[in-house]
Amino acid sequence: MKYRWLARIAAVVCAACLAVGVMSQTVFAGDDSQADAGYTAELPQATFVVLGAADEATPSPEVTDNRMSLPLYIGQDYAGECTLIGAQPYVSVAGFLKALGVAGDVNDQGSALSLAAGGVVLTARVGQAWFECNGRYLYLENGAQELNGSLALPLEQLVKCFGVAAAWDRVQWRVTVENSGIVPLQSGDEFYDEADVYWLSRMICAMAAEEPFETKVAVGSVCVNRMKDADFGQPANIYQVIFAKNQFDIVTNGMIYSDPDEEATLAAKLALDGWDPTGGATYVSEGDMGTGYQCLALLGGLGFYTAA
Repeated sequence: MKYRWLARIAAVVCAACLAVGVMSQTVFAGDDSQADAGYTAELPQATFVVLGAADEATPSPEVTDNRMSLPLYIGQDYAGECTLIGAQPYVSVAGFLKALGVAGDVNDQGSALSLAAGGVVLTARVGQAWFECNGRYLYLENGAQELNGSLALPLEQLVKCFGVAAAWDRVQWRVTVENSGIVPLQSGDEFYDEADVYWLSRMICAMAAEEPFETKVAVGSVCVNRMKDADFGQPANIYQVIFAKNQFDIVTNGMIYSDPDEEATLAAKLALDGWDPTGGATYVSEGDMGTGYQCLALLGGLGFYTAA
């Protein structure tokens, strides 16, 4: 099947198109009976895309028979099943490595995992909203999961860690991974700007020291969102965001210079790596900001807003 529509939707990431899934009975079962030698995919590197006919709406659960798993192919070779959890395909991390043919040290206890393979160093734990890969901190919307005694992560995140490409075909109802060689995720030492972490962690500590962890990340995401927003002049770094004239009281009262703890630093890195619990907020306030602003989220004791 030729993906003539791929160019138009290659930026589309995995979106909710099914009801919340439950665990399947098989993860990387190794049954070759479903292999389809006629199936090919041409995918850009290190991406996860959702494919469907350009002139068709997203299939309803009735169309897909409410299935809770879907076959996984590495190239044209069947490699087992993905389990749908929260409309995300999950796979066993150890099984994914085996399917890719990547050797390394893996300690998979089901509820926790650590590995070093193919230039990727990864740790994850069930019950945690993020995992660490090459010193980067990546958010997990539905957390890590234990499936059949093995720790599983969303395929979209594993693709990012190992630098391969994958596509979820909603018409043929399968996932295909194209393994053209492992390209490990850029390390935290290279990705995180030291000054950005320094100032963002202080911002979080000053504004949300007693707040729940998600609220701390949300405060950080406000600054990250301002860096991308033309209405704020698209400042070049976090320092320029925080010290812009008349923006944050913590600058004038000196709270910005509070020493952050490890949790504030972790929250800063998660925000810099894309976790935004606010859904795009560019303002944070302890009280109602009034007319002219739209509240996007109330987290802990803080409200998160955008200009209306």
